Parts: sequence; C-alpha cells; structure tokens
Amino acid sequence: MTAEPTGAPREPRAEADEREVSQECRAALEHLAELLDHAMADSDADVLRAHIEACDPCTEAADAEEHVRALIRRACVEKAPSQLRVRIVSQLVVRTSR
Repeated sequence: MTAEPTGAPREPRAEADEREVSQECRAALEHLAELLDHAMADSDADVLRAHIEACDPCTEAADAEEHVRALIRRACVEKAPSQLRVRIVSQLVVRTSR
C-alpha cells in the first residue's frame, strides 16, 4: 500500500470545477471593458454582470477597472486647444475616407 499525501485529498470533480471557474473568470475579464463601455448585447451583459456579482475576484477586478477609469476621467479635464482639435478631426476625416 502506498502512503497518501498529507492534507485533504482533492476530488477530481473539484479540480474540474476550478478549471471551469477559471475559464469563466478569464472570459469575464476579457469582456470587462466591453461591459463597462456598454458595448455588448444586453443578454451577454446580464450574464457577465451575474458572474461578476457572484465572483469575488471578478468583482475586485471590475471595481479596480472602474476606479482607474474614474481617475482617468478626473485627470483628463483639460480641453485641447481648438486649433489642435481641428487638426485632429481633419486627420481623422482624411484617414477614414480612404
């Protein structure tokens, strides 16, 4: 008879569950920006929100992303000079019309 490793043995199903959760979290984090930008279908957004609300690590990641976005919004309050804005817009028009 071989010696069992110390500690509680892991059940194979528990390992499979962890992989599924990990993949679900990876997918949630991949689409987090789309969710925060309101750039995904409502049904997909509902599924993603439900996962984030039920998953502490994903909740923390979403909170951190929202915090960073808030900091950026507060830091970027200056407007570019009007001449610069005109130049940028004209370049965008030129590039998109190609």
